[in-house]
Amino acid sequence: MQRFFLPTEVITGRGCFAQLGEVAARFDGRPMIVCGRRAVRQAGLLDRAVELLREKGLAPVVFDQVVGEADLATVEEGLARAREEGCSLLVGLGGGSAMDTAKAIAGLGPLPGTVWEYHEGRPLEGPGWPLITVPTTAGTGAEVTKNAVLINPRTGVKKSIRDDSWFARVALVDPLNTVSMPPEITASTGSDALTQAIEAFTSIGAGPVTDALAMRAIELIGHSLLRAYQNGQDLDAREGMSMGSLMAGMAMASARLGGVHGMAHPLGSHYHIPHGVVCGLLLPYTMEYNLDYAVAKYAQVAHLLGVDIEGLSTEEAARRAVEKVRELMEALHIPAHLREFGVTKEGLGRIIEESLPSGSLKHNPRPLGAEDVRRILEAAL
Repeated sequence: MQRFFLPTEVITGRGCFAQLGEVAARFDGRPMIVCGRRAVRQAGLLDRAVELLREKGLAPVVFDQVVGEADLATVEEGLARAREEGCSLLVGLGGGSAMDTAKAIAGLGPLPGTVWEYHEGRPLEGPGWPLITVPTTAGTGAEVTKNAVLINPRTGVKKSIRDDSWFARVALVDPLNTVSMPPEITASTGSDALTQAIEAFTSIGAGPVTDALAMRAIELIGHSLLRAYQNGQDLDAREGMSMGSLMAGMAMASARLGGVHGMAHPLGSHYHIPHGVVCGLLLPYTMEYNLDYAVAKYAQVAHLLGVDIEGLSTEEAARRAVEKVRELMEALHIPAHLREFGVTKEGLGRIIEESLPSGSLKHNPRPLGAEDVRRILEAAL
């Protein structure tokens, strides 16, 4: 049995960002915009968001303290600010970290307890405040997922708080908002999107609906990512990436992910590797390890990525998928080895230990125990 659940209204198309004020006016409460400190300001997107909200008679508060990956301390600060300013509607404007921070503030706003307690497993006592997501990158899919990936800065542990009530009410996915992304961010977030699409497609939680979304996501990303990296003004490529990322997010919200994401979280947390970079680095190694358990689907991945598989056996086509992914990561200048980030064989024990409880790891097509994770990581060193 498979379950597909997506209560988020998704608005897409070039220029749809202009609907932000109209969408926000549907909800009661003062809005708070959660974003980073620089990118959305420099691109003019923050000023535009404020303007759109004010045009509808709303008085937004700006919380622009998201730096790097989302963490508990920033969520705690944002919660205090929202309550102090009387906000009860959240707008997550930015990449995955901004949207996840907004998601956690919205989800926990009216609840007792601290974000630290919920991160340690305290059950959520009820629904939160409404959330609108506005992605400015094409990669995380956080605009349509129910989990917030958060780092505990005291321990370095990175894991999710998730609940069906944490889905955004509305997601505004405007590819024009991604045009200002520099090439290295395009490569990193795009590598994350491709990983999510492939892992959702091959997850043991995959079903017919998620497969349809994941397959189209793989195809769009495969045809758009390198073009967007090479020419950020290519609007067709930017649109392909935005839609591919969106559909990968929809797929993974129900199908879950796989081994790459299970290992990526502790690696990123302890070695400060950007999430998309570590995903892109690990993807071909993990696919190679999974080959015998997902051979038919990897053969389809090869075709979706543009590989001519006519005349190839299923096994040969599957191997070409791994090669194609490796070639793409090289073209995007995603590093090929973990040692480039200071990872050592001696340091793998902690990464393995923190990977094993991951729900993503448990949805990998090939069962992964401690020794399996070690083999993948050692190959990637």
